[in-house]
Amino acid sequence: KEELDSFFRLLVVEIIYKMMQEADEVYRGIDLSRKAEEEIAKYGLGGKAADTVRAAYAKLQKRLEQLVANGEHKHLFFPGKIFEMHSLLFEDLFRRMIFEMTVLSVLITGYLCNYEFERQTHLVAYSTKRGRKLALDKLLASLTATAIVTTVIVVGTLAVYFATFPYSGLMKVPISSYFNMEDELPYISWWNMTFDAYLMCAVVLMYACGLLFSSLTFVLSAWIRNSYLAFFSFIALFGIFVGLPGWISTDSNMIFLAHYTPFVLILNPFLWFTGGLNPFTAFKGYETVTVLVWSALLTSLSQACMYRFRKQDIH
Repeated sequence: KEELDSFFRLLVVEIIYKMMQEADEVYRGIDLSRKAEEEIAKYGLGGKAADTVRAAYAKLQKRLEQLVANGEHKHLFFPGKIFEMHSLLFEDLFRRMIFEMTVLSVLITGYLCNYEFERQTHLVAYSTKRGRKLALDKLLASLTATAIVTTVIVVGTLAVYFATFPYSGLMKVPISSYFNMEDELPYISWWNMTFDAYLMCAVVLMYACGLLFSSLTFVLSAWIRNSYLAFFSFIALFGIFVGLPGWISTDSNMIFLAHYTPFVLILNPFLWFTGGLNPFTAFKGYETVTVLVWSALLTSLSQACMYRFRKQDIH
């Protein structure tokens, strides 16, 4: 066993040394215009949709040139093609954490919002002086509970992960490092992001998605006075929005707009803040725009639901 461990360490060192020699050559050989045409052919895009992909990859090519000029690709990291640490953390673990958070936030919000209706105490609770303002209290309580649950999931999972895999000395390595590359194309971040910055942004984005899902469940619960029906309604919406791009013409730019939803956003956390590996989300600021637009939409809907609740009959 010791001999095998020693051999494996030597093999990894040899691979790292080889990668150091070929980093510049690999990055100079990346042709994102060709990659754009491959993605267009792969998904059968045409017309305005194809032009949009070409424009997005042209912008990404400029970012790639800036990345090479800054030397972001020349920082040592876990060899991606051997260990696939980026996928392990941001695809496997983050995706599981996000789905756990989503399910719990929807269940908690539905339970809090429909508690009185399910126990037939709403006539008493909502006829009190504070009763008509309980909708706001429930929304705030749901958002707080979602944040707490997310914190428990994130802290617990990441504590175990980083205790198992030490990242000492690697926190300031750019996420676009050649050593982090796992596929035919490296992770090209739209900004010069170090690993710790990328991790922090991913966690913040996870919190934002959790709060959006909690707000959406609050809106559903304002119309569906049953926590289980609200939960399954959320699942139905999830499926509709995820499947929506498949129903849109591949010649229309609407196919890209259909990806600007938190439901699609949470499917590929390992591609957040990067471009090139998914033509439908390869846009600078995709994550920020999605969160801001849906935050404004759900804030308006929540306010409308609370106004409606103050005016409606309580039977």
